[in-house]
Amino acid sequence: MMQNNSNLDWQKVYSNYSPKLLGICRRYIQDIYTAEDIVQDSFITAIQKNHQLHDEKALFAWLKKIVVNNALQHIRSHSKDTFVTTEPSEIPDMYSEMENQTLEEKNIFIYDFTNEELLSSIDNLPPHHKSVFNLYFIENHSHAEISSLLGITVNTSKSHLLRAKKSVQNYLLNNFVNHNTPKKKMAQLLVIFGLGGLLWAQTFQNKFAQFKIQPLKKLEIPSDHQINNSGFSSSNQAWKKKLMIGGTLLIIAIASVFLLNTRNSLISNNSSVPINKNQIGINPIQARKNEKKSNPNREKNPVGQHINEPHSTHNDLQNVTESKEKEQSLVIKKNLKKTIIKDSVHEPSQKVIVVKKIVRRDTIFVEK
Repeated sequence: MMQNNSNLDWQKVYSNYSPKLLGICRRYIQDIYTAEDIVQDSFITAIQKNHQLHDEKALFAWLKKIVVNNALQHIRSHSKDTFVTTEPSEIPDMYSEMENQTLEEKNIFIYDFTNEELLSSIDNLPPHHKSVFNLYFIENHSHAEISSLLGITVNTSKSHLLRAKKSVQNYLLNNFVNHNTPKKKMAQLLVIFGLGGLLWAQTFQNKFAQFKIQPLKKLEIPSDHQINNSGFSSSNQAWKKKLMIGGTLLIIAIASVFLLNTRNSLISNNSSVPINKNQIGINPIQARKNEKKSNPNREKNPVGQHINEPHSTHNDLQNVTESKEKEQSLVIKKNLKKTIIKDSVHEPSQKVIVVKKIVRRDTIFVEK
């Protein structure tokens, strides 16, 4: 199952991280099957709330936090012991009690214990003591943080921790320490220099840093669970969507400007071509009048008839007139086709009927 914003494969994440997370949960929950169920539920919670994760590098720490919180919630809801608030007067003096013990008891961690031996000493603790012990020595939380997580006072946290230490120490001494138990030279040096108190946190953190338990079942996500795919790079997805919308609008705007400029250029080209209105659909009578206006020096007889011209002149004039009319007709047709083609870009084509009529002039010869 992939998280689309970062290609996060939850089955692969479960395969990589679940053994270590199950080892963490096992320190709080002794029953391995219950611990495995808590890890499963924690992964489902993580899938549903993956929008809260903003950095993939913090994935394991985020999953670990969910597992620990779920384990603590399980302890609170199923434990007969309560995380009661302890009055300050009930808190024993840690220093005076440790001073009364023998040197061997006070520095129990000069001996080297296995993971199984340390885990069994934790399992021997009551659930509320076990929670404080794990949070303080292994998770490295302060008493103020523990009081916030468990809903107890700082003094109660300190009291639970002290009693847990005494119980772990006695359990290890009574069950695993003998004359053949190996000792750690570095631990002995720390005790000599008065730093024996550091051995508690150092021993448990080192032993459980890589503690893993392989789960028996795979990650099972119920079908009614919807995966929230916003993820820790959901802002990038939002930006991608915005960029896509912006790019689409920009393309539409550019296309609109281009089409508008093309239309304007076509209109300007049409208007720049001179069209002789007298050539389109010209009236033969009007053409005759125009010809007379263009040659006002032609003489007329008293009754408006032309003066006698030689017959050859008449034939030449007729031929010239016909030739001009043919040329004029061809020019009209060419210009008309150009006009129709240009105008058809924006307007539907119209039929233009050109009426051509050749009027032959008759010449009347008058004898004097």
